[in-house]
Amino acid sequence: MKDVNHKVVFQLNTDNIIEQNALVTYTNNVKKHWGDDVAIHVVVHGPGIGMVRKSKSMIEDSIKALMQKGVVFIACENTMKARQIEKVDIFEDVLFAPSGLVYIIEKQEEGWSYIKCNL
Repeated sequence: MKDVNHKVVFQLNTDNIIEQNALVTYTNNVKKHWGDDVAIHVVVHGPGIGMVRKSKSMIEDSIKALMQKGVVFIACENTMKARQIEKVDIFEDVLFAPSGLVYIIEKQEEGWSYIKCNL
């Protein structure tokens, strides 16, 4: 990852389409404001995992557009195990973390700003 002045980790754990669309808006706004001077990671877990599933996502085009802008999506492997989701059912270029919550905690410990995406 290139050196940036701003680092933001978003958490999404809901299957609510309004909240998922809000996440798209928030990340686009942050990216528009800081451009290449921000790193954005989005951690999805619990019911939010559907957002990055090939068979479930209602906002696939929006997610792929964000990924093209450099936004990184991370899927929680604990959630995937609990819900019997295989990696092949997750969008290409989505990364994986053994625990979404631990990933968020570690990012906060590294100084990343934390945003929970709920309305």
